[in-house]
Amino acid sequence: MLLILQSSLDSFCYVQNMKIKAVKAVPIDLKLKEPFSIANETVDIGENVFLKFETDEDIIGWGCATPDSVTNETKETVVDCFNNIVKDILIGEDPLRINFLNDVIEEKVKGNSSLRAGVNMALYDILGKKADMPLYKLLGGYKDKIETSVTIGLNPVDVMIEKAKRFVSQGFTCLKIKCGMDADQDIEVVLAIRNAVGPNIKLRLDANEGYTLEKALRVIETLEKLGADIEMLEQPTPAKYLYALKEVTAQCTVPIMADETALTLRDSLKLVKMEIADMINIKLMKIGGITNAIKANTYAEIAEIPVMAGCMNESMAAMAAGVHFACAFKNVQYADLDSALDFEQDIVKGGARYENGFVIPSDKPGLGIEVDL
Repeated sequence: MLLILQSSLDSFCYVQNMKIKAVKAVPIDLKLKEPFSIANETVDIGENVFLKFETDEDIIGWGCATPDSVTNETKETVVDCFNNIVKDILIGEDPLRINFLNDVIEEKVKGNSSLRAGVNMALYDILGKKADMPLYKLLGGYKDKIETSVTIGLNPVDVMIEKAKRFVSQGFTCLKIKCGMDADQDIEVVLAIRNAVGPNIKLRLDANEGYTLEKALRVIETLEKLGADIEMLEQPTPAKYLYALKEVTAQCTVPIMADETALTLRDSLKLVKMEIADMINIKLMKIGGITNAIKANTYAEIAEIPVMAGCMNESMAAMAAGVHFACAFKNVQYADLDSALDFEQDIVKGGARYENGFVIPSDKPGLGIEVDL
């Protein structure tokens, strides 16, 4: 009897001991439909590095790193770090030991947060496929969809108005308007967009660090006085000036969201402890993946600070992970998950879809994506 039991246990352990047998990183530049401008840069491509993990059970996990100036990375630093450090860590390891591998990579890889994010989401993709469950349900499945904003980059006023009307005609119910370059023009644009789309569309502003304290307050006070009805203002002041952001939060009549200030897990904890902002934008590429995003969201939820799931210039391979994370947890109350709409042609299918202003995660196992690579 004992021998039979031991044999069963050995078989169970053997089945669970999956191994990663091959990994690779492939950089792909995805061309944007049109140049995208914010307060501090203009881009016309999205640099993405696709990660493919093969296991000895013939399960393939996909991840994607999206390097950016905010994270101080390039596709070259991502690929170099992957080939020279991360690859050796992963080969032969059990991909289901996500927390263990995450800790090892956090220790060995300094910087390169988007690479760490891509590795982490590939491991979760494998976990979901092994469990035969979509990732958002595996993580807790609090909701099956989330309303998302779509972003209007800086452009001449008439162009921004036309984009706003086009997005609304496509069924989107929430617009994020980039600002921060010229306070007076920002006021003009927002009022014009409000007039064009009517009172039922939510308007969010994102200054990308472009305002001083005084300008941020003037813009919001003017817009509120004129009935623009702004839902939130994201990162109005430079990230390094914590107390400027805290002061805007204290004085502003609309909720303030931290973005560039919240680069790391430690940053998120600092924002919560010091009550710097009303909300926090968690981007997987900044914080280093789903594991760290869950931790940051837990900090925020305990402090009753709602979270937004945001994105960079991400392929659906990466953005899908953000959608699954957003739908798994109650405290992720906002989403800005629209980057996959911006490319002329992605190499990914599935992952998520858009419907009536909501983004809906795939019900296929893992991230639910197919990659043509």
